[in-house]
Amino acid sequence: MEQIKVPGGETVFQKPLENGLMVVVLPRKQFLRTYAVLSVNYGSLDYKFRVPGGEVVEVPPGIAHFLEHKLFEEEEGSVFDRFAAWGGSVNAFTSYNQTSYLFSTIDNWRESLTYLVEFVNRPHLTEENVEKEKGIIEQELQMYADHPDHRIHSALLQNLYHEHPVRLDIGGTVESVRQITVDELFRCYHTFYQPSNMVLVVVGDVDPKETYELVQKSYPQLPGEGGPVERLDPQEPQSVVRPWSEEELPISRPRYMLGFKHDPISKGEELVRMQIAMSLGFKLISGRSSKAYAELYEERLIDDFFYASFGAHSRYAMSVFSSETDNPEALHAKLTDIINGLKGGRVEAGEVERLKKQYVGLYLGSFDSFEYTANRLVSQYFDGTPYYRYLELLEQVTAENVQSALEDLLDWERSSVAILRPVHSHG
Repeated sequence: MEQIKVPGGETVFQKPLENGLMVVVLPRKQFLRTYAVLSVNYGSLDYKFRVPGGEVVEVPPGIAHFLEHKLFEEEEGSVFDRFAAWGGSVNAFTSYNQTSYLFSTIDNWRESLTYLVEFVNRPHLTEENVEKEKGIIEQELQMYADHPDHRIHSALLQNLYHEHPVRLDIGGTVESVRQITVDELFRCYHTFYQPSNMVLVVVGDVDPKETYELVQKSYPQLPGEGGPVERLDPQEPQSVVRPWSEEELPISRPRYMLGFKHDPISKGEELVRMQIAMSLGFKLISGRSSKAYAELYEERLIDDFFYASFGAHSRYAMSVFSSETDNPEALHAKLTDIINGLKGGRVEAGEVERLKKQYVGLYLGSFDSFEYTANRLVSQYFDGTPYYRYLELLEQVTAENVQSALEDLLDWERSSVAILRPVHSHG
């Protein structure tokens, strides 16, 4: 198996099975817990694609999330019951780009790992259980629609994006879910759930060779499409749909969210560098020890939940600032001044160097989390992001790089604000 040294002195072992599945193992000696995640390079964005052979397939939005739900169902009983009987817990999530199935256990890790591989590769889909699931997912979507955090984020994405599927809920819409058929579910499953389009990461007190051989022995031989899938994203205009939107919801205080739309950022080292530069820049605004945060807090324009985030991928990228606030207009005006000040040259080298030292400690400390480490290894495989070189790349980022990133990406022409206000009582 290939061995890669990671910061902190640990060694990651990896090797693909003959069928193309990449198996990645990070041994953690004398730890009781084992955590594993089996991830598919397939998410909510992938509802229009060209399969090997040239045919273009378009399916209803939300189908990746629907499949994730259905794989937990067996002909008799449920996957959750099986893991619980072994003393473990199992879960899954769907994002824009991937679907991941995971478990955590102290005992019976071999049985759990074998079964993880087994149930993900054995879909039980019938007309009856698919129809039943539609009702469950519709309820889930309607529940989220009334949640303030979900509502404002959804409004912001609708403001920013004309065509790109990132503007749609990961679960789809009530209408799109109703359209999903058993045939479409199987089509997507056999197209994307190919071993060569997946990665398995195991973290715990396990032997890499034994783990690899266990997976190799238990991985089923299944027919599939074979070959790479071309994902077909629509042409997205540079402009935003609208620069400002407001809605009312039964909440106690107004919520404010500012978003910037960026061009997609390519994979690999460039993506990690930009993540570091933007993260450092945003710490100068939202970090609890920053001057900007102190000003906003003293003027009572933000609360403890104020945050700034940068999300980037080879298919989309955006920045978001958010807070509850009694005065959204005043917060927007002040935040605009702060961002323009940093873009205009107020990124201090001393502050950036201080933050970089903090990041070294945070990065090394993050390896204590099995989940965070495993999911980073998944991203490293799918996006070609060399996180094992993170500290080296962090050291190279300068205050000038941070300022340049803020100047390039925080373009007011490509920004939008979404506001949620409390429902006014009429009468």
